[in-house]
Amino acid sequence: MGRRNKVSFGQTVVGNGVAATAATDIPAEPEIPKDPMQLWIFKFNPKWVIDPEGHGYYYWLFVVSTAIIYNVLFIVPRAVFVELSHEVYEVPFLICDYLADFIYIVDIVVHMLYGYLTEERIIEREPRKLVRHWIKSFYGKLDIISIIPTDFALLATGLEAPYPIIRINRVLKYVRFKQFTAKTEGKFQAADIFRLVVLLFQYLIAMHIFACVYYAISEKVGLNSDIWVYPGEAKWRNDETGNGNDTLKQKYTWCFYFSLHTLTMIGITVQPQKEWQFLFMCLNFVISVMLFSQILGNVSRTIINLDLHEAEFKKRMDGVKHYLSTRNIHAELEQRIISYFEYQWTNNLIVDEKEALACLPEKVESQIAMKVHLETLRHVRIFQGVESGLLADLVLKLKLQVFSPGDYICRKGDIGKELYIVKRGCLEVVSDAGDFVFATISEGSVFGEISILNIVGIKSGNRRTANVRSIGFSDLFCLSKEDLWDALKEYPEGKNKMLELGKQLLIKDNLLDTEAADKAERRHIEFLDKLEHVEGGVDDIQTRFGRLVAERGSSVQKLEKRIAKLDKLLQLRAV
Repeated sequence: MGRRNKVSFGQTVVGNGVAATAATDIPAEPEIPKDPMQLWIFKFNPKWVIDPEGHGYYYWLFVVSTAIIYNVLFIVPRAVFVELSHEVYEVPFLICDYLADFIYIVDIVVHMLYGYLTEERIIEREPRKLVRHWIKSFYGKLDIISIIPTDFALLATGLEAPYPIIRINRVLKYVRFKQFTAKTEGKFQAADIFRLVVLLFQYLIAMHIFACVYYAISEKVGLNSDIWVYPGEAKWRNDETGNGNDTLKQKYTWCFYFSLHTLTMIGITVQPQKEWQFLFMCLNFVISVMLFSQILGNVSRTIINLDLHEAEFKKRMDGVKHYLSTRNIHAELEQRIISYFEYQWTNNLIVDEKEALACLPEKVESQIAMKVHLETLRHVRIFQGVESGLLADLVLKLKLQVFSPGDYICRKGDIGKELYIVKRGCLEVVSDAGDFVFATISEGSVFGEISILNIVGIKSGNRRTANVRSIGFSDLFCLSKEDLWDALKEYPEGKNKMLELGKQLLIKDNLLDTEAADKAERRHIEFLDKLEHVEGGVDDIQTRFGRLVAERGSSVQKLEKRIAKLDKLLQLRAV
C-alpha cells in the first residue's frame, strides 16, 4: 500500500513537473497593441481634430460668443423685471434659450475635438488624450457646469420672475468669450484700441447687471421706501409718490442711470440710508475702481506707445537739424530734409524692416519677404520662369530707398549697378536738361534690369540710357548687381536662363551687338575649354604625385626591412 502510494506520489510529481514544463514551454500570446484611433466600435479620423489656429475654430468662437452674450444680457433682467415674463416674450425667450443651449452642447463636442498643442508645438490628434485634456482643463469644467439642465426646475416654478435666475450657470461660459476676444485682438493691428473697446463693453455689462440688481434690491425692501431705492429722484412722472404705472423702459433707464452714476463715481451720488445699502455701494465702488483702473491703464499704455514712437522720431529729426545747423547747410536743402522726415512719419516709414524682423527666425523672415515681394519680382522680365529658390534668395536682398521730389534715380551714361522696382510714387523719364518729359513710370514698374546682367555686346555698354527723376516722394526697391551675382553662384541653370532671356530682350529692342556677343561667347567657351584642360592637367599631376609618394613610401619600408635584417646578421656574427 505504501509502495503504491509512493509510486502514485512520484507519478503525480512527475506529472505535475511535465505539466509545469509544458505550460512554461507554451509561448504566451502576444498582446495586440490598441489602436489609439479606435474608439469603441468606430475608427476615429485624425482629420476631425480641430486646428486651434484655424479660421473655422475662430468663427465658431464667434458663434459661441453670441450665445454667451445673450445669456449674460438677459438672464438677470428676466429674473428682475416682471414685464419680461409676459406671454408675448415667452416663446421668443424659450427659442433663444434652447438655441443657446444647443450651441453650448455643440461647443462641448468641438472642444473634445480641440487639437491642443504639445510642448513640441505639434497638434495632438489622439482622441482619448483630447477628451482627457478637455476634462482636466479649467475651461472644460466650466463647460460642463454651464450646461447643467437647471431649466427642469422651471417645470415646477414657471417662467415668471425671479425663477429664470436658475439659468445663471450659463453665464460661467463667459470665459469662452474672453478666449474669442483674445484671438480677435491678435488679428488687429491696433490691438490697444480693440482691447480698450472690449474693456468698455465689459464696463457696460457691469453697469447693466448692477442696474438690475439695484432694482431687485429696491423691490425687495420696498419701492420708494426711501430716497436711495427705486424710484428715488426720478423726475419723469407727475405723481412723485406712485410707481405702479412705470414702464419697463422707465424702470431700466433710471436703474441704469443710477448704476452709471455710482460705477463711474461722477458727481454726487445718493446717500445710502441703511447698512446693507452702504455694503452694496462699497461693492459697487470696488468693482468700479477695478474696471476703471483697467481702462485707464489701457489708455495710458496706448498713449505712451504713441508718444514713444513720436519721441524717438523727433529725437532723430532734431539730431539731423542740429547737424545741419552746425555745418551751415543752406535753407533749401534743410527744407528738403525736413520734408523727407515728414513724409516718413506720414507714411509710417519710421520702422526699420530689418530691425523689426531681426527677432524672427531666418525661415520666417524669408516667408514674410516672399509674401510681400515675390509677386513683384515675378513681373520682372529677366526673372520670368526662374526657379522659386532663386527668387526667394533675391527677395531677401531687396532694399528700400526713398527719393525726394526732384531727385534723380539715375542719369544717362551712368554705369548700371542696380535694378529698381517702384513700390510707391511716380517717376518721369526726362531729357538731359530736365525740361522735357518723355514718359512716366508708375507703381509696380521695373527698370534697370538688363544693366545688372553684365551681358557682353550691349551697345550702351551697361550704361543708363535715360534720365529718371522722381516727381514726388517715391519708394523704390533696389537690387544691386553684387547681390544678384552672389545669389546666382548657387543657381547656374537660373543664371544661364536669365542671361539667355536678357539677350533675347536686347535683340528684340536692337540693343545688342550680336557679333561682339558671339565673339565674347566664343572666348568664354575657349576659356572654359582651357580651364577644363588645365584642371585635367592638374588632376593628372596630382595623380602622378600621389603614385610617386606611395612608391617612395613603399621603397622606404623595404629599405628599412633590409637594414633591420643586416643589423640582426651583424649581431649574430659578433656573438
